Amino acid sequence: MTMTTAYLLYLAICVGITVWVARTLRTHGHVFLTEGYDENKELSEALSHLLVVGFYLVNLGVICFALKSENHVNDAQGGIELISAKVGTILVVIGAMHFIILAVFSSVRQGNEHRRQIHLRRSTMSELAAARTPVTEFVDPA
Repeated sequence: MTMTTAYLLYLAICVGITVWVARTLRTHGHVFLTEGYDENKELSEALSHLLVVGFYLVNLGVICFALKSENHVNDAQGGIELISAKVGTILVVIGAMHFIILAVFSSVRQGNEHRRQIHLRRSTMSELAAARTPVTEFVDPA
């Protein structure tokens, strides 16, 4: 196996995994952000898209930085070892990025839930205030 073949395999595997994880985050993250809060669908779509773009940029940047190797591949075993070490590093980075994005999604979702509860309380208070009968005359109990 030549170094060129090892590099091409490394890039194909890492870019493929990055695209798959990004699509998964986009699809399921959007659902996660909009659950129970349909008023902000556009905002959640935009946030989901921006997070995925950031995910791509960071991961593809790390993939490019990790491409260079001081080790030279002379046989198939060396190529497999080099590729597995590099792909393993990228998988750890992608996993860390995945959990960071999940934390952001969770934070946004908690904020949405908090705003929904406040809105519900305000609407309940408005309904109670509207249902209350106004006092028109003062009655002296004595």
